[in-house]
Amino acid sequence: MRLNLAELKRAVWEVFFGAFLFALYQQVIHTKVKYEDTFYALLFAEFLGFPMTSNYYTIRLLPYVAMELERYRKKLLREVDLLELLHEGPGAH
Repeated sequence: MRLNLAELKRAVWEVFFGAFLFALYQQVIHTKVKYEDTFYALLFAEFLGFPMTSNYYTIRLLPYVAMELERYRKKLLREVDLLELLHEGPGAH
């Protein structure tokens, strides 16, 4: 089995990424998800029944995030396993 240059380059990149950058990548993704959850929670708080004083801004932002409403609703309503909370189960990586 012979590796060509492109496959070798990709293999070296994957080893480098896994050894040095994967933990940083996971941390960035985790932080991004936390900020998105906070943003959507504040934006859709009125739909959940919490009175907010920023009605004007909510309505101005709503067209930009309306497509994400269904994804965010599913995320809030899905079951959470104890192992996921401990960052050990499926979906933790």
